[in-house]
Amino acid sequence: MSKCAIIGGGAWGSALASVLASAANDGSQNHDINMLVRRQDMADALMAGTSPRLNHQDITPPHLATTDAKIALDGADTVLVVVPVAATVEALSLIRKYAPADAVIALTAKGLEANTGDLQPELAEKHLGRDIVMLCGPSFADETAAGKPCCLVAASHDAAMAQTIARLFSSSSVRVYTSDDPIAVAVASSVKNVIAIAAGITAALQLGDNARAALITRGLAETSRLALALGGRKETLFGLAGAGDMFLTCTDSHSRNYSFGFALGSGTTPSSDLAEGAKTVSSIVARATALGVETPITAAIDRVVNHHADIKSEIKLLLARPVDQEWG
Repeated sequence: MSKCAIIGGGAWGSALASVLASAANDGSQNHDINMLVRRQDMADALMAGTSPRLNHQDITPPHLATTDAKIALDGADTVLVVVPVAATVEALSLIRKYAPADAVIALTAKGLEANTGDLQPELAEKHLGRDIVMLCGPSFADETAAGKPCCLVAASHDAAMAQTIARLFSSSSVRVYTSDDPIAVAVASSVKNVIAIAAGITAALQLGDNARAALITRGLAETSRLALALGGRKETLFGLAGAGDMFLTCTDSHSRNYSFGFALGSGTTPSSDLAEGAKTVSSIVARATALGVETPITAAIDRVVNHHADIKSEIKLLLARPVDQEWG
């Protein structure tokens, strides 16, 4: 019997726990699922088979949900860190203190750390001093929790670690492919949220499907330039964590980032906790600028979200940019 610890009881943490607990309960997998959450009422709800962060959607309960980090992490073979970017460092600290040194760690947050501009693998290198796995891909939490199929990618410089995470989900409704390019996966997972905000704006302004298709494609170009500058590979951007997640997030009001952008484009005030892209866009722009990488769409969204720029003026500026080679 192996032990998987999940740090975080939010929507995605609940969904992944439900998928893994279901596979264990039907005998497809031989593992216990322990969840570490901040509040006892959250732990009680999860153990009762409901997720407060998924509008109390029914889930398969974990074997244990607790607020005690030592109990959750002690003896864990694998640890899934399913917390917002801002909480990643705290989670890594708990892992360093309580989890076995050889536990395989997978990070799922999509964004750059605000104070440092670090990607998730870079934070892990600083605070754990070893390789981790980036686990990302096109996935809405409520569909995953309901047992609907989805595909993710587990990316790590350590192939054995990536394969361990992929095998963890075998015989479940989640199919996990592997990659050796965690940097590009981390970049793609971050930038796609910003492009989704732009997609929501175009929908609210009724700019049409042509504009959205162009936006997604040029968003991939920006993502590719930044990923390459940080040592990633272009082909990764056309996989699940790149094109796959970009298409999903930019084409459905199910997406919190798309909904955030739609509210902006409609002239209403979006909820401050709706979108990861709004929290990380300034860090992406700063990182790109330091590397000399052009990210015009991302920069425009930063000006709109953080500097009160006029949306229609920003669109005119984007359309007035000099013509260049498509992938130059």
